[in-house]
Amino acid sequence: MRLRFAFLVSAALCVPASAADYPALFEATWSTVNDNFYDPGFHGVDWKAVGARYRARLGTVKTDKDFDALASAMLDEIGTSHLYIVAPKNSPASGAGIGVEFRELGGETVVSHVSPLSDAGLRIGDKLLTPRDALVGVVGSEATARVEGCDGKVRGVSAHRIAAFWPPVHPGFAWSPVKLAAGRSIGYLRIDRFDDGAAALADQAMAELKDTNGLIVDIRANSGGNASALRLYSYFGSGAAPSFALFARPYLQTLGHPVGKADVLGLPKTVGAYTNEAIFAAVRSGQGAATFWSQDLGAKRYTKPVVVLIGEDTGSAAEGFGWSMRTVPGVTFVGRRSAGALLSADRFDLPGGWTLTVPVQGIWGPDGVDYRDRALDPDIAVTWTRADLCSGRDPDIAAALKLL
Repeated sequence: MRLRFAFLVSAALCVPASAADYPALFEATWSTVNDNFYDPGFHGVDWKAVGARYRARLGTVKTDKDFDALASAMLDEIGTSHLYIVAPKNSPASGAGIGVEFRELGGETVVSHVSPLSDAGLRIGDKLLTPRDALVGVVGSEATARVEGCDGKVRGVSAHRIAAFWPPVHPGFAWSPVKLAAGRSIGYLRIDRFDDGAAALADQAMAELKDTNGLIVDIRANSGGNASALRLYSYFGSGAAPSFALFARPYLQTLGHPVGKADVLGLPKTVGAYTNEAIFAAVRSGQGAATFWSQDLGAKRYTKPVVVLIGEDTGSAAEGFGWSMRTVPGVTFVGRRSAGALLSADRFDLPGGWTLTVPVQGIWGPDGVDYRDRALDPDIAVTWTRADLCSGRDPDIAAALKLL
């Protein structure tokens, strides 16, 4: 799965790189993957042969967009998440939308969220009648589209292209207890990112939600983050225990055999590594591997019923959190299948301002199971319709409340 985000582009600087730069950029791209991809076997792909095949096509590359297409196709050969290239901010290959998020519902492209800074004049539930790709272009330029409103009327809209939604809004936590009846309340905890600082937010949220009679944990829009998710999981788990392990190329090459339970449990115990720096430091200290443990929170543990909301945008660290929550009795998953994008990656600088994200660590469970890009399935599947968006009804929340 190729994850793409919107980056800022300056219209005045949209000058394609010299064609003479592309061979060097290609070699930097190929060698960065070759040197840093966590699996020494490249998931069964002959990476050298792939490089030779795409290197032979460099003569067709005349623009940044050509190179982006060629490099992305080459990276897709490995068939993994967290492996993608991004053009520099001043390149025509980098584009922006109109500050609107869409969902595909019943074969229709429907507005599901509008950035507060978008001037598109679109509303949730509007059906897009213009090809979606036509909305992407240079930031600051204008796009036009035709949409059908919830009232059935068709109208034309114009909007400036803006770089919205990435980086994500901070902080990535929001919560509240909601009283439903005398002596009964339900907690709602929405988490859109597990980034540095998330552990402290988890502590604050759970302190305020501890007396609720049930809890909804909403990770439907959570694109990932880091192992800070382990702190939140500790409020539901049975105590201190190995939760997952990260293995990088140096350790896997030395290991010489598939990772097993004994390999995971034989690593040094890592507790409280809830920042990117601490996580990478733990892996370095373990010569390329580390096992991360949950914490025993004693009386702070939450033992009431829990519903976890998941969906198509639940990915990476959010899926890791979800797989940990799968081990907790009394937890029900509601929604749709998650993204299936679970790995640990790092970003590398390339010539000319390009960047490359590469999976540098794989993730294994305490039982030795490889969780690479494993999607979560809901216990209760929920289907949305355009009518739900138009009415403001949230079928996932409705299903969760029915359970609780």
